Amino acid sequence: MNTSECPDDSMLARLAREGSSAAFGMLVRRYHVRVFAFLLALTKQRQDAEDLTQETFLRAWDKFHRYDPAQPLLPWLFTLARRQSIAALRRLKPLPPELPEVAAAEPTHAALRLWELARCELAAETYSALWLHYREELPLKEVAAILGKREGAVKVMLHRARKALSERCRGPANFSQPPPLPEPQGFLP
Repeated sequence: MNTSECPDDSMLARLAREGSSAAFGMLVRRYHVRVFAFLLALTKQRQDAEDLTQETFLRAWDKFHRYDPAQPLLPWLFTLARRQSIAALRRLKPLPPELPEVAAAEPTHAALRLWELARCELAAETYSALWLHYREELPLKEVAAILGKREGAVKVMLHRARKALSERCRGPANFSQPPPLPEPQGFLP
């Protein structure tokens, strides 16, 4: 394969299905960071995310015969990654969360704080839906396929997540106070 050309995913996928480790290596280099960031968001541990990223790509190589090159590759990789993380969560004892190493990719400190809040407050599946739709900018249909849900269920999940985060961002200091009691009137001492 000529390395000066930049083949598209479907061409690389076809070559990888035929056993080309060079084509598969190009796909790994192309998507490694995004799969790692997704797994880091799910596992909250850099070492776990690194291990799971490697396991995801090993699994992809083993299962490439099942991949349809006519379909987008990234949702298929995210599906494998999510399944690897679920299997790992069953095996691994959870550790305290770390700050994500992908912070440089976030546009602002506020955005990083919001993602951190979402990761801490939301269930893993809900957080995955948020990450895939808003961070990876995948359409709802692909998010639903990755999570094994109906598109309508993902819409509801995203709505509830946004609502929960909005309420959480307001915090207890912003809850309205009951109105003060009125001053007694009409009484003379």
